Amino acid sequence: MGHAPPLSLLRPPPAPSEVRGGACADTLARRLGALELFSQVGASDLGRLAQGVRSRRLDPGESLWFAGERASWFAVIESGVIQIRQMTPTGEGILMGLFRRGEAVGLAAALEDGVFPADAIALGEPVDALLIRAEALRHALDDSLAVGRAVNRALLQHTVALRAKIDIVSAGTVPRRLAALMRYLIGRFGRTTATGSVIVDVHLARDELSQLVSARVETVIRILSRWQKAGWIASRPSRIEIMRPDMLERIVES
Repeated sequence: MGHAPPLSLLRPPPAPSEVRGGACADTLARRLGALELFSQVGASDLGRLAQGVRSRRLDPGESLWFAGERASWFAVIESGVIQIRQMTPTGEGILMGLFRRGEAVGLAAALEDGVFPADAIALGEPVDALLIRAEALRHALDDSLAVGRAVNRALLQHTVALRAKIDIVSAGTVPRRLAALMRYLIGRFGRTTATGSVIVDVHLARDELSQLVSARVETVIRILSRWQKAGWIASRPSRIEIMRPDMLERIVES
């Protein structure tokens, strides 16, 4: 017996041309230019892109899109973290990658005029994003080398972020995979405190950590508990504090 399509596939796609909150194109162009991705794009090109931009805020856990929706637009993150999650035929989620401020998600699918291959969900905190119509991007690409360079950078960032998942799951044993994940999180989301510990400002539940390292939740909990008792890491509200990154590095390199 076939399954009815999810409600997300029955609703009309969002209309990026509609600007939430009454933001004008000039304001949206300035917001695009404030992001590193578009920092080298001229005002006229930003203005053209802004004609196809819509601003959107997501609550924690809210979906930006679901797999299978038509990719008539893509998003650039202004704040927060977006997780890209793919569902297996058995209904299990596989966390494919994490994307932060200034990075684009859904770009490759939008350029191909295809469909989104995975879900995009706000992780742990509200997310602000600028949604850009694929048609507006294609017009800008026809006339602007600067926009082309920005797109190439965004695609490279996406490739690097997804390749990191491969590096993590191929690190070896579950402790090594988990330590490799912590090293990755330090590099992308970490900030060093006055005491020398590292705060990772991203909220990952135990099941999400297990998906990133392709291990059982119970195994991940047992390893994290051992590291917490040793004083290497500590769980804080909406963040992770790593007191001994050197010990995790030893595990990865062992």
